[in-house]
Amino acid sequence: MTEDRKKIQTLNEQIERIKALLENAQNSEISEFLQGMEPEDIAEALGVFSLEQKLKIFNSLDTDNAAVVLDDTDSRTRLQLLQKIDNSRLAKVLEEMPVDEVADIIEDVSEKDREEILELIEKKDAEEVEEILSYPEDSAARIMNPDFISVTEDEDVEHAIEHIRGLEVDDEIFYVYVVDAFDKLCGTVAIGKLLTVPKGTLIKEIFDREIHSVTADEDQEKAALVMKKYDIVSLPVVDKEGGLVGRITVDDIIDVMDEERGEDISHMTGMIEEEQGTETAFKAAQNRLPWLVTCMLGSIITGLVIRMYQITLAETITLVSFIPVITATGGNSGVQASTVVVREIALGYMNISRVWEEVWRQLKVALSLGVTCAVILTVLTNYWIKSSLIGLIVGISIFLVVVWSNFVGVLTPVIFKKIKIDPAIASGPLITTLNDVIGVLIYLNIATFMLGK
Repeated sequence: MTEDRKKIQTLNEQIERIKALLENAQNSEISEFLQGMEPEDIAEALGVFSLEQKLKIFNSLDTDNAAVVLDDTDSRTRLQLLQKIDNSRLAKVLEEMPVDEVADIIEDVSEKDREEILELIEKKDAEEVEEILSYPEDSAARIMNPDFISVTEDEDVEHAIEHIRGLEVDDEIFYVYVVDAFDKLCGTVAIGKLLTVPKGTLIKEIFDREIHSVTADEDQEKAALVMKKYDIVSLPVVDKEGGLVGRITVDDIIDVMDEERGEDISHMTGMIEEEQGTETAFKAAQNRLPWLVTCMLGSIITGLVIRMYQITLAETITLVSFIPVITATGGNSGVQASTVVVREIALGYMNISRVWEEVWRQLKVALSLGVTCAVILTVLTNYWIKSSLIGLIVGISIFLVVVWSNFVGVLTPVIFKKIKIDPAIASGPLITTLNDVIGVLIYLNIATFMLGK
């Protein structure tokens, strides 16, 4: 049994144990059992319980673990808890959370609830939360922690260390940021170096001037790419003038990558991402409807194309049976190509200078795929229909459709990126519908020409 399966089995066993304790045990027994669990596992398990059970579990946790659970649990459970937790309890939990996490958990609540929650925390923290929430939704500032350690370049290491000792640090610090007299970021110095250089050494003699940072309004994906590319665990965030305003840590980026993956999957299936249980049925239907209508209209256009060639189809009715093969193969081929390109764009491997290089690479792949599909389908058609002409029509058509679909699959995400629309959207119904219409058009034109209709 793999480690993942063991973990799943263990979590399932823990869930069953919690259910049994909720039915029969005292609060002290529940608290004792929960104390032996990792808070992240409790956060994962919480979603399977009823609201009443969730509240009982949450209120059985100590404050530190409750803060982790509130931050890590699913969005539906979090909203339920925020609406039902006693204010005094919630205030203590929020005190244990960094302000960026507080901003994250309250961004989806109503304006009225948000104001009430902000009144529960210290004024300074509330102002920092409001500052974070004032930035665009997917910006780097939304996931930054405004608490950081900075020293000036003209300080010596003794003064810097004394300054750090006087601060209240809630999490691990790997770098100290170096700023000038105007609080503009100049570089970083590793904690290890700060502690090991000789006394009297000035910060400006030892700090690393190579700066990897993002501006507060840049996209979170940009921050993720920078941290991945340069293998850093903490990324400084600066304002437009270069002033240091916060830092992003690697755990924040992991959350961003999870969210982006979920969004991309939703886009590729033609849906705007639906949070777990937080959207009404009407809102979810409203989000999906435009894409379903797009597919429906595309299918109608495909039907009109087929109608235009009804004489050809009437005289050789066998051609109709291959239309699903043409449309399905073309659609799948296009989505495969677009998925590759969307992934390269997301990982930062694709830029405008490489577009035609990628088009040429995908064209070679498409030619290979097209020839293979054409040979297979021609052979099968000859065996099934006993007609070399129909086999040739189908074979040529599938070859051209595969090549065309790959071309569309490569260029569409690039065009979307150029006009600043999420390229993942292009991987869904748009490409499939377009390839259906053009694929049928190619197929029936070739059939009409070769049959002399």
